[in-house]
Amino acid sequence: MLKESQLFTLLDKVLNQTSYIRKGEEAVYHCPFCSHRKKKLEINVRTQEWHCWICNACGKSIRSLFYKLKTKEFYFNELYKIIGKSWVRNETEETKIINRTLPDEFIPLWESSNLFGYGHAISYLNDRNITMDDIIRYNIGFCEEGNYKHRVIIPSYDKNADINFFAARTYHVGNNYKYMLSPWSKDIIGFELFINWLEPITLVEGTFDAIAVKNNVIPLFGTTISFALKLAIVTNKVKRVNIVLDNDALKQAVDIFDRIEDLQVNQIDIHLVELGQKDPSVIGFEAVNELIYNSRAFDFCDIIKAKLNS
Repeated sequence: MLKESQLFTLLDKVLNQTSYIRKGEEAVYHCPFCSHRKKKLEINVRTQEWHCWICNACGKSIRSLFYKLKTKEFYFNELYKIIGKSWVRNETEETKIINRTLPDEFIPLWESSNLFGYGHAISYLNDRNITMDDIIRYNIGFCEEGNYKHRVIIPSYDKNADINFFAARTYHVGNNYKYMLSPWSKDIIGFELFINWLEPITLVEGTFDAIAVKNNVIPLFGTTISFALKLAIVTNKVKRVNIVLDNDALKQAVDIFDRIEDLQVNQIDIHLVELGQKDPSVIGFEAVNELIYNSRAFDFCDIIKAKLNS
C-alpha cells in the first residue's frame, strides 16, 4: 500500500488537486484536458491505466499522462523512484499476445459421450435449470482430467466470437473449491457476443445467473465492473442498466452503482433488482425477467441500507 499511497500523493501534486480514492487503487480527478465540472478522470495506480469519461483522453501508463500534461522533469524522477524505471510501461512496444484457449481437456457437452463425467455434468446442469439449448448456445463443456478435472466449463466470447474468459464449476461433491476462473485478466465484457448495446443491459455476478436471465445479460465474474465494460457503456450510449444481485451482494451493488454514476454523461437509468436470498438460476427465467421489468430505479435509500448492513 506504500507505493499506491505515494502515487496518489504524486498525482495530487501534478494535477494540483485532491483526488477521490476508490477501492484503494483508483484516483478520480477533474480532467485537465476538458475541464468538466465533475471528476471524470480516472487513474488506476495498480494497472497505470487512465481515462477521462468525458473527452476520452486515455493512456496505459502514468508516464504517458505526465507527457501529455507536459509535466516537469523532477516529477518524472519522482515517479521512477516510486515504481522504478524497469516497471514503467512503454506504450510504443507491441502488446504482449496472450493465447486464450479452452483447456486441452475440454469436451463439449452437446456431443454425446460415454465418459463417466458426462452424465454427472449433465445432471448437475439440469439441477441448475440449464437445458441442452443453453449448452449449445454457450458451448458448455466439461473436463475429466487436468487442472479443471470434474468441472463444467462455461466459456465467454467477445464480439468477434473469440474466447475472452471462462468459468469452471465443480460437479464433484467432494471438491472443496467450487469455482475456478480462467487465469486471464477480467478486464473483458462477459458474453459480449450476445450483447445488443441498443437495448438495456443487465449485470449479474456469474455465468449461471447470466444463463438464467438470458436477455442481453453480462456476467461480471464477480461484483466489479471492468474498465472495458465501463468504456463500452459510455461509447455505446447505453440508456438503462439493470443490476441483478442477491441481498448478500447489496453492498457490492452500491459500488457498481457508484461506478456507473461516474458515467452519467449519458444519463443512464440504473435499476436495482433484488432477489432475496435466491440467485437467478434458482428463481428461473420468467420470474427473474418479471422482476427486472417491474424493478425500481436505484436511489439514496439503497445506499443507506447497504451501509447499515455492511
